[in-house]
Amino acid sequence: MKIFSLATLTLLLFTTSSMADNRTKVGLALSGGGARGAAHIGVLRELERLRIPIDYIAGTSMGAIVGAMYASGYSVDDIERVLIETDWDNIFKDKPPRKYATTRQKFDERLFQLDTQIGISKGKVKLPSGLIQGQKLQLLLDKLFLATADILDFENLPVPFSAVATDIRDGSEVVINSGSLSTAVRASMSVPAVFSTVEVGDKILVDGGISNNMPIDVVREMGADVVIAVDISSPFLAAEQLGSALGVTIQLTSILVRRTTEAQILTLKGKDILITPKLDDYSSANFKEASKIIPSGSVATLENAPRLQELSLNAEEYHSHYAGRTGLDATAPFITFIKADNQTSLSDDYILSRIRQNPNEELNFEQLEEDIAVIYGLGIFESVNYLVVEEDGKSGLLIKALPKTWGPNYLQLGVSYSVATESNSPLGVRLGYTVRPLNDWNAELRGVLSLGYEPGLYGEYNQPLGTDSPYFFNSVISYTNNRFKTFEDGEIVNEILAKKSEINLSLGREFGYSSDFRIGLNSFESNNEIDIGLDDGSTDDVSGGQVFAKYRFDNQDNLFFPKKGIIGKLEWISSQTNLGADEDFQQALFDILHTSTFGKHSISLGARYFSTIEGEASIESNFRLGGLFNLPGFGINELNGQNLYLLRTAYRRPFVKLFNTSPEFGITLQYGQVTNDKDDLNLSDGIDAVGVWLGWNTPLGPAYIGAGTSETNDSSFYIILGRPF
Repeated sequence: MKIFSLATLTLLLFTTSSMADNRTKVGLALSGGGARGAAHIGVLRELERLRIPIDYIAGTSMGAIVGAMYASGYSVDDIERVLIETDWDNIFKDKPPRKYATTRQKFDERLFQLDTQIGISKGKVKLPSGLIQGQKLQLLLDKLFLATADILDFENLPVPFSAVATDIRDGSEVVINSGSLSTAVRASMSVPAVFSTVEVGDKILVDGGISNNMPIDVVREMGADVVIAVDISSPFLAAEQLGSALGVTIQLTSILVRRTTEAQILTLKGKDILITPKLDDYSSANFKEASKIIPSGSVATLENAPRLQELSLNAEEYHSHYAGRTGLDATAPFITFIKADNQTSLSDDYILSRIRQNPNEELNFEQLEEDIAVIYGLGIFESVNYLVVEEDGKSGLLIKALPKTWGPNYLQLGVSYSVATESNSPLGVRLGYTVRPLNDWNAELRGVLSLGYEPGLYGEYNQPLGTDSPYFFNSVISYTNNRFKTFEDGEIVNEILAKKSEINLSLGREFGYSSDFRIGLNSFESNNEIDIGLDDGSTDDVSGGQVFAKYRFDNQDNLFFPKKGIIGKLEWISSQTNLGADEDFQQALFDILHTSTFGKHSISLGARYFSTIEGEASIESNFRLGGLFNLPGFGINELNGQNLYLLRTAYRRPFVKLFNTSPEFGITLQYGQVTNDKDDLNLSDGIDAVGVWLGWNTPLGPAYIGAGTSETNDSSFYIILGRPF
């Protein structure tokens, strides 16, 4: 009896195995289409409900992301959660949150509003291969596919998988079925000119949609007998949407992608099934509408239910099949060592000192991503990511830091255009040239040429004093041309041009990413000359020798349109004849601005006090006030003197949605005074002023159009591009 039972069991197992081996193998081909790829989730959900086995998956672009997640063991609900909860607008921006920038970098934003850096290498101009380097996207993919890091052959995933990319050198299709799964997916979705290219071996890869947007032939070559193909490719733009270079570029890409999709559709055979969700209302950029897109995949799949049911397994068979598609171990690995794969001139210690992960502890993903954001935010790297590697049976963390391929030296551009009806300050251009890093400790050399209304030249050397030291040495040589005006009845009666040559040396300390302090020496020569009007005795050449101390604080989330945070400075200047100055005097400067946001409403409160508290400074050391954000109604820098105060409050809110940004309406109430005699400075004699504006963070930097008026009947209309203060 036992022998009979054993024989029966063996026969049943053999029969079941043979049936599984002989059943029709089903392959899933998922096309690309950006956010429209959310429909793939609806397709997968209905295929599971219909108990359709998936034996192979091939995907392109967004189809590669969804397909790779499903193939590596994610449930449909998990994929939906990731797609909906991910902040895709943030993922598609390389720049880390401003809170991770150093205080030095934050104040540099005043110089260069444009993020783009033009590389200079061996005398040649070089540009990045895409507008987006994909730093945050790569980190997201690395985290999603961490459990597959040691699976180098994608056939060994719970469901065999292939991603499709295109070699940009010749346009040939590249099927990726081995190596790093996160890199394969990243390459598959690298839209040309939008995302940077991905190098794999000797190939330079971009989006697979150009060569094969719906890889039916790929999944068939993997072993599929029947193919279920899902087409979510984008339609062509309408004629009225082709009025820009971007619109034309998108249309050309769509034409190429559509041709490859149509070519693949022609290869479908009798039992193959094409699922085409109705997505006319959604573009490839509608990631915020993902939850609304998903059901369209479900509806389109159910429309094909009669044919799909021919592939359906019974409950027991499907449960057995699905059990083999269980997820891999996604628990945080235990890290025993940390190393760097660093291809820059920085020391490995400089990079690793910014990684807070402790050996012999589980990997802290959130902390690691913050640390990588800090490293990437240094502005030296094209990408910074991590790998969990195995050495001698132990897991470790490898930090990969790749230098920018368009460096190592960079040109930066800043543009400003500030016009007020009572004061003319036309176009100004700042051109910067930065060499970084100069050594293991990330020394930096920069030159800035300013052209326009107040031209100048500025050279700076900044040297951190150790691998992980908060201390630094800074030296500046500069030449500036500042204008100091006197108005009567709205007309300029006198304007002095101060041509100032200056050397500044300081030692300082950073405090986290929000503040720094420095103390130093300053020596200058100022040639003061009348540009408009008569000499009033303030145009003598001046020599200066000063000791100074300065504390700066900035934790705003945005320099020009902050939602929250504080920015400010506290500075003391002592001019001393024993340091070469013509006159002894002391100056104190205090400035602070705090912003909070409640819903769509942002409120800012600020105070400024600049004073020559002892002695008398010469004209080039005067303080200036006037402008839309510095006492409205007056022209830009119309007022100047030895002492001033300014109290201000402002209200802002988004005005309308425009090109994925929100121009803001603002109103400001201010109260201030400027005097030459400190004894004349008092709160009872200030000037009330009000200003209104519309502001927009444009590709060329912040732009404002506004108007202001004061109780002295001064009024101005303002157009500002670039830094408004």
